[in-house]
Amino acid sequence: MNINFNHLYYFWQVSNEGSIAAASKILHLTPQTISAQLSSLEQRLGKPLFIREGRGLRLTDFGILTKQYADDMFSIAKEWLETTQDEFGNAHRTLKVGISDAIPKSLVSKWLAPLIENDKVANLHCIDGQQAELLAQMATHKLDIVLADKPLDSQLPFKVFCHEIGKSQIGFYGSSDAPEMLKSHYPASLQDKAILLPAKHSPVTNAIQYWLQEQDIDVKVAGHVDDSALMKSLGQQGFGFFPAPLSIKRELERHYDVVLIGTMENVYQSYYAFTPDRLIKDSIFSEFVRLAKNIS
Repeated sequence: MNINFNHLYYFWQVSNEGSIAAASKILHLTPQTISAQLSSLEQRLGKPLFIREGRGLRLTDFGILTKQYADDMFSIAKEWLETTQDEFGNAHRTLKVGISDAIPKSLVSKWLAPLIENDKVANLHCIDGQQAELLAQMATHKLDIVLADKPLDSQLPFKVFCHEIGKSQIGFYGSSDAPEMLKSHYPASLQDKAILLPAKHSPVTNAIQYWLQEQDIDVKVAGHVDDSALMKSLGQQGFGFFPAPLSIKRELERHYDVVLIGTMENVYQSYYAFTPDRLIKDSIFSEFVRLAKNIS
């Protein structure tokens, strides 16, 4: 089946903007022209792409599927055009990075510093969120890199590459006015104390709970917090002891007025960078992963 790709592009713009009138301003075409082209595309496909709702349009189920394909096609076309901007491959571009809420921002700033200084990157756009949400945005080409604290889910319906870029032993921290005996009698001093943990069933939470069982220590879980900044703030205010990497001990003690109570043997936090599986390989990705591993 031959498809007029101009018609497909008009459909894609209308689906992004939500109405023919809005798309016409971007395409510099009359609404009547776009409407006629959409009708031609629907006739060619043999299925409707939109349902009218008031003054706007809503995608049909087939329209949603078509848009997913169009997203991929025009995103790849954009990547290809970026390679033509400079004959030596030094095109300036905006790099969109998704950052999991669970990752300490002090680590993120170290990893991203080389990107900020990279001549090929004109702008760095950072987005915070949950790992699953960020990976979903990568699947639709809205993000270029995702930084996360959990490994790749084998059930992910799209292909990405997972790189371990850092690893650190974990310790328990508490407010700076914690009694000295907590350190001297650690880990027994944790008995019946309130602690904060990352999200339930996360690899680190499972490892910490297993470690506590091995030490025969019972604790009171004050809450599960998947936002690293919020967990540190709650720990600073005395809501419970909290786990954090030893690699950021100095920053934690300086910025949050907390102290290290003790470490957990064989309990580590790993950090990952996810990069997309794209037809056009981007040297920025491999360069970022290499530098991040060196920093970690």
